[in-house]
Amino acid sequence: MIEAIQARLRATVPALKLVGDAVGFQSAAERTPTVMPACYVITLGEKPSPNSLGNILIQQVQASIGVILVMRNLGDATGAKAQASIEALRGQVKDQIFGWVPKAGCEPLERGDSNLLAFRDGCVWWQDIYVTSFYDRSKQ
Repeated sequence: MIEAIQARLRATVPALKLVGDAVGFQSAAERTPTVMPACYVITLGEKPSPNSLGNILIQQVQASIGVILVMRNLGDATGAKAQASIEALRGQVKDQIFGWVPKAGCEPLERGDSNLLAFRDGCVWWQDIYVTSFYDRSKQ
């Protein structure tokens, strides 16, 4: 699912100069990314509901996906100008994945919480959370 979201953003949001994953996000968190605007798509968690049948296990699983954007506005040490730019970028990302089905068997992506992660080194770090659900079924 993560790879499908990354591929869609790479193909449809040309303003993104980098689309990465959790490993890339870890590296970026330790050292500010050199290529921006950057986007990292990561699984934040999965929450299964109780089994709905007796003999066969079937659980609906709610998955939370973090889409983290990092943007810098050169000459803006505080990140205030970057904040305005990131709003436009967030809109472009939302236009491409909100309501989109990332994988067969999944529900369309819905909006979850959004929050500012950090202002650091003149960069704005922003996270939008998208939520989907799917069913896990036992093989027995």
